[in-house]
Amino acid sequence: MAQRTADAEREVVHSRFEQEARSRILLVEELIQGQMLELDALRRFISLESELTRSEFSSLARLSDRIPMTVAWIESVSADRLDAYLERMDYYYHFRYHLRRPAALLASQVAKPPRHFPVSYQESSVPEANLVGVDTAYLEDRVRAYERAMVGGVPVLISGIRNLDDPGDASGVLVVAPVFHEDAGRGVTDRHFGTLRGFVTMGFRLSDLVQWLSTVHQDRPGMILSFRGDADPASGSAGPMIAGLSYTDTLALADGAMAVTAVPERIDAWQPRPTAIVVLLTGITGTVLVAALLGTALYRRRQAEASVERRTVELRGALDALSELEARWQFALEGSGDGVWDYDIAKREVFFSDGWKSMLGYTRDEIGSGPDEWVELIHPDDVAACRHDLMEHIEGKVPYYENVHRLRCKDGSYKWILDRGKVIEWAAPGQPARIIGTHSDISHVKQTELELRETNAFLSGLLASAESVAIITASQEGTVTLFNRGAEALLGYRAEDVVDKVCPTLFYDHDELEAWGHWLSAQAGRTVHGFEVLKAGIEQGHFASERWTFVCENGERRKVQLTLSKIRDGEGEARGYLAIATDMTDYLRAVDALEQNDRLLQDLTANVPGVIYQFLVRPDDTSCFPYISDGVRRVFEISPEEANRDARKALARIHPADIEEVDASIRKSAKQLVPWVSEFRVRLPSYGERWLRGESTPRRTPDGGTVWHGYISDISEIKKLEFQLREQATIDPLTGAFNRRHLESYWKREMARYRRQEEAFSMILLDIDHFKTVNDAHGHDVGDEVLVSLGRLLRSEVRSTDVVYRLGGEEFLVLCENTELDGARRLAELLRDQLRQRAMPFPGRVTASFGVVEVELDEPMAQAFKRLDELLYLAKANGRDQVMSSPYESAL
Repeated sequence: MAQRTADAEREVVHSRFEQEARSRILLVEELIQGQMLELDALRRFISLESELTRSEFSSLARLSDRIPMTVAWIESVSADRLDAYLERMDYYYHFRYHLRRPAALLASQVAKPPRHFPVSYQESSVPEANLVGVDTAYLEDRVRAYERAMVGGVPVLISGIRNLDDPGDASGVLVVAPVFHEDAGRGVTDRHFGTLRGFVTMGFRLSDLVQWLSTVHQDRPGMILSFRGDADPASGSAGPMIAGLSYTDTLALADGAMAVTAVPERIDAWQPRPTAIVVLLTGITGTVLVAALLGTALYRRRQAEASVERRTVELRGALDALSELEARWQFALEGSGDGVWDYDIAKREVFFSDGWKSMLGYTRDEIGSGPDEWVELIHPDDVAACRHDLMEHIEGKVPYYENVHRLRCKDGSYKWILDRGKVIEWAAPGQPARIIGTHSDISHVKQTELELRETNAFLSGLLASAESVAIITASQEGTVTLFNRGAEALLGYRAEDVVDKVCPTLFYDHDELEAWGHWLSAQAGRTVHGFEVLKAGIEQGHFASERWTFVCENGERRKVQLTLSKIRDGEGEARGYLAIATDMTDYLRAVDALEQNDRLLQDLTANVPGVIYQFLVRPDDTSCFPYISDGVRRVFEISPEEANRDARKALARIHPADIEEVDASIRKSAKQLVPWVSEFRVRLPSYGERWLRGESTPRRTPDGGTVWHGYISDISEIKKLEFQLREQATIDPLTGAFNRRHLESYWKREMARYRRQEEAFSMILLDIDHFKTVNDAHGHDVGDEVLVSLGRLLRSEVRSTDVVYRLGGEEFLVLCENTELDGARRLAELLRDQLRQRAMPFPGRVTASFGVVEVELDEPMAQAFKRLDELLYLAKANGRDQVMSSPYESAL
């Protein structure tokens, strides 16, 4: 008996440990699944939005309030769209967005990826976590996970990683959920990088999860939890197994699973009770007492034999009555459908009634009389509870044994059984000898109970979790019975401080409630006040939907749209009252602000020297100005009403030479949602040609169109002054050729074209031979005429794509676009011959020395001119009036 008791105690400890471990793992599963639902909601919202803004992501990304975590939006950006992406991020982050590699790869040399996966937005409760701008395309494990998520179209799991926000911790878990364009197909072959928009990710650390569980269960025996992925190393040490106690369960997460193992933290918290020792000592004591009583029993035997003979006659009569009573009892049991069991502990035999066996689908001969057969039929999860309740009765803590558990039927299914019993014979104190009980099938009751519990949990959770609407219920006596999260957020009270404690009138404005009370009192002919005001108003149908003032805990007053109704049960009986309130305060303030803004906008735009407008392009490419200020009469010479109906009349004013560029800039702004800035000309019936400058910011409309808000001003005078200054700054006034300032800006554009199109360009530098002699002999006026004549010659002989510069004095430069060295040398020879034959304003001819070079890719301008100067110097040193294209040629 002591051994069996010790075994039973160990089984109780094991059962209690498994239940405790299961409850903790279920808590982990609830937290993770809740965050997975939040992640899926965010993913579905992004998939429905053509463009996700930073503010929208911040308002939609919901973080757990239990453990630190990070939720991020990672976009899929091809190399050719990177510039457009960076422009958009500069707009959202006010030019503080920087694309960067992960910190671990900053010092290493890695190739630039063909596709980028930058972190666009991030919401994190991890201290000092900043992943915005990190290009995760450099991380191979992340890219492989992205490919799995894209091909499967479902979230994937990465475990056992070092988070980017905390590289020192390797217990990171990351869930990656793909987001595709709305028009992408649903088949596997339709999912590729072209249809992929990006990924929503959720990351947290298992170490934080374990720490949180320890905090939640700090009042219970400690446990050590470890997590292991399908193919990942252990993400936490489970510690040594204590006394064989261990429990493992599996958590499904995204496309993978994690095994969670729990072991005790300390052995002394899970020691079995010393019941076996008590049983052993009790048995020894009982043996001694029995030996002492044996002698007394022999003495009294003779007296008993005589008494037995007398009692035999009496018992025969009682036996007949008992048989009749037993028959009635059997009929009663069979009629109720219950089963009877009778356990003789000393013989280890159990009697099962036919009703007990048939209840489980067995025949009389299919169940024996051993207690092990009974135990084997009990569901494994219920064995420990059965033993615990039985021991409570045996130890005298409860007057009878009662337990609800499951028994396995013959067909393998389980039935819920109400098991009741009582010890009717004792071998010694604390040692039961015989127990009799009944089994009642309550499966239908448990099923109904489960359905009711699920329904009530769903409805309660639905009402309690609504955050944008305040839901308050009250009993018929006027006490709050439900106060959901929306009510907490609106009024500032906590549910535990008001439920079953206060009257709903606490939240209503006293003056409004009193005014309704006076009115209802006049209608009813009696005084109505307090909670009776709400009840009477509901009964008479006055509060179907009214605007009320609620008073918050901090004294703030909030305007709400309130619906009051009566709660009835399935039979139509009143059970309480329901109040549903929607906060209208911010809406009403916004309406007032909009009205004030409209009046202010009208006053401002009346005196603005330009046009303030709202420009709309619909999905069918039709357009209009939903709003445009009166300045359109001066800028486009049309009325605001004409622009409101159709934008074509205003767009028709744009100069034909600029209309294509303006249209392209509008389309680019609409496609990439970047600000639109453009300078263009218009032709007006009264003012003629004018220069305008437009600036606006685009936004996508719900139907797929685009709307801009901006300003257009007349910059004609500024443009006129700009052209004059540009001409004075870049053109030589004597020869009409460009000067060195123009060359410095043109050089950058030409080198960029060379880099982009891989088409070389060359330069020809020429200097008039003995020009000082011309000035000395004929005067500076004649010298100036020679320079003007040379400038005309150069501009007439070169191509329209070539550019002529006067660098100073008698030195000129020709920049030949898309020309290699041979072509430039032939042009220089032609110019040399034309100059020798050209008539001059004095008797004689003028010659020049030439230097020709082909510019190398990314060669600095100073280095190219140094080579030109050397060639020109060689040409002059070798007798002038010749073309030099390389030092080697000069040496020949």
